[in-house]
Amino acid sequence: MQTFKRELAAAIAAVADVPPETLEGLFSSPPDRSLGDLALPCFPLAKLRKTAPPQIAAELAEADLGVPWVKEVRATGPYLNFRFDRGRFSTAALAELRAAGEEYGRSETGRERTVVIDYSSPNIAKHLAVHHLRSTMLGQAMANLFRAAGYRVVGVNHLGDWGTSFGKLLCAMEHFGEAEGLTARPLAERDDPIATLNSLYTRFHAEMETRPELEEEAREWFRRLETGDPLARARWREIRDLSLARFQRLYDRLGVSFDEVIGESAFEERMGTVVEELEASGLLEESEDAQVVSVGEDVPPFLVRKKDGTTLYGTRDLAAVQQRWETWHFDRCLYVVDAGQGLHFRQLFTVVEKLGWPCADRLEHSAFGVMRMPVDGGWAKGRTRDGRVVLLEEVLDHAVECARRAMEEKGAEVDDPEATAEAVGVGAVIFSDMKARRGKDVNFDLDKIVSFEGETGPYLQYTHVRFCGILRKAAGYSVSEATGQHLDGEADLALLQEVLLFPEVVARAAEEAEPSIVGQYLLGLASSFNAYYAQHRVLDDDPAARGRTTDRLALVDRLRVTFRNGLRWLGIAPLERM
Repeated sequence: MQTFKRELAAAIAAVADVPPETLEGLFSSPPDRSLGDLALPCFPLAKLRKTAPPQIAAELAEADLGVPWVKEVRATGPYLNFRFDRGRFSTAALAELRAAGEEYGRSETGRERTVVIDYSSPNIAKHLAVHHLRSTMLGQAMANLFRAAGYRVVGVNHLGDWGTSFGKLLCAMEHFGEAEGLTARPLAERDDPIATLNSLYTRFHAEMETRPELEEEAREWFRRLETGDPLARARWREIRDLSLARFQRLYDRLGVSFDEVIGESAFEERMGTVVEELEASGLLEESEDAQVVSVGEDVPPFLVRKKDGTTLYGTRDLAAVQQRWETWHFDRCLYVVDAGQGLHFRQLFTVVEKLGWPCADRLEHSAFGVMRMPVDGGWAKGRTRDGRVVLLEEVLDHAVECARRAMEEKGAEVDDPEATAEAVGVGAVIFSDMKARRGKDVNFDLDKIVSFEGETGPYLQYTHVRFCGILRKAAGYSVSEATGQHLDGEADLALLQEVLLFPEVVARAAEEAEPSIVGQYLLGLASSFNAYYAQHRVLDDDPAARGRTTDRLALVDRLRVTFRNGLRWLGIAPLERM
């Protein structure tokens, strides 16, 4: 609708003698379609012209705007309501939709702007758990939507591959590696080397209960790692490589990709420079044998370096900010991290501001709520009843199996049942994270998530399948012959207007870093189409209705493109059969 709003805004601005850009974002649909097809509140005009809104609306209703697709203009109190010439508007609208082609929904809203998105960012030596889904898929959807809105996007996977926990793991390998069979069967030869690393880490903490000296040994191993000890570095590098390979299996399955995969370890040299700048700025203070930066009276200090000289992840985050700014000069840098880390980012952003770095006001914590699993009739954060972390791979496998059973029960006829079940199951899990505002906690109920009914991923995929099925049945028609002039009914116009909103929806979802805006739009559009399809015949064999059938098929084709792109940008596979 943006093209039409822009044209109408220019016409009104010429009559009212105001800048057209002050009007473009004000248009909305009237609460009752009997009032008109589009509405403009005159309150902003009242401020500019020092006149009461109802008077301005009345004056503009009498003006000749010269917009060919506007049939009637009527003042209703402080609002100006527009009634379209159905045939002219629909003809122009369908022409615009078809001109956009298969990439419909893209825009140039973010042209010449760069956004860096830090997402997924797991710790190495651990499995990807179900709680990693939120950062990973929300971040990927944001990256897709920003690209669709014309931004230059840099997706970063900032790995947790440094810190004292690796000192503990290296210490555990030294003490317990033989007991775990690493001599006979090295990590690289194991089906799941991460499970072995988890076992070693768990054993280290258990042994510490009776052998407290292990903690100091672990600190020494991390010091060796930081100072470049060959053995420590070799073992750490193997752990990192094996972890990345394991992560990549799931990333491929989820359709996730990054422009840069970089660990905290990459900022080892830069950290010294950052600490020097903090000292030179007079910000670094001694506190309880550690070096810190005061953030504020109501906020704990930001830890920079421990008493033994080792750095912390906050120091590495500062170094990462500096590197990203120098490399990309971003307009926005988003951290897709759970809301529980809010204090850390408040501290980090304040330190950046105190340092006077020019990117201080461009850093954003795109926080999200926790994912909760069903436990004993209630909900718990990402764990089973016995406290075990739920692995993401297990969840995906279970979702795919549920999808396979549902397809069998419905007697689905597809060329590749396994690939279809994979797309439906994985898509169901992903969409469960896309339909609610990211700040909300998510209750992960897999049975509901994989349902073909209700607000689910399979429901949206099935709606896309329905569009494809209608078009397959229309072999005797060519949508290229459609003119749009027969889309002149109230229901046709309402559906057409809803489709025309898609580029604006994508741009707003990017601007707000909120994929759920697209998810909710698709759910609403699916509901609108299903209601439309229940009441109106799309395929009509009557020769006299050929023009209307062709136009409606063209509208279905544009719905197909809208759904396909919307699903893809949310990270969900748009299927043609299921």
